[in-house]
Amino acid sequence: MRGSLTQRQELLAAQPAPVPVVPPEGLEPWPDNDPEEEPAPAPPAQPLLEASASVNCHTTVAGRQVQLTLRDHDEGRLLERLQKILERFPVEAKPQPQDRGKDWCTVHNVPMKQTTKNGRSWFSHYQDGQWCKGR
Repeated sequence: MRGSLTQRQELLAAQPAPVPVVPPEGLEPWPDNDPEEEPAPAPPAQPLLEASASVNCHTTVAGRQVQLTLRDHDEGRLLERLQKILERFPVEAKPQPQDRGKDWCTVHNVPMKQTTKNGRSWFSHYQDGQWCKGR
């Protein structure tokens, strides 16, 4: 705003005075978020009862490895619930290594070479700095 100081003072004086805002009846003009009344005392905490029987099991659900924890106050009922869960999520059998014969190491899953010395024969292979006979 350009102009002399007098012109600016005249413009400010010509503006109407601000009207104070009066809040509706019962409301504070500047609430301070403090409760007006004392809060009711909290009810006494109930003791947490520990389950007398619990069991953890790991299983696969929807392709994910999960841990389930079951708790109960009755061991028989807990075991029934566990049985239902184990039936619902059976363990998938892992494929057993096929017996490929004497010339295959089932420990390292590699072929072995037959060696003959002094009338004796055996199958072995060299791995990790030592000889293995597949046992």
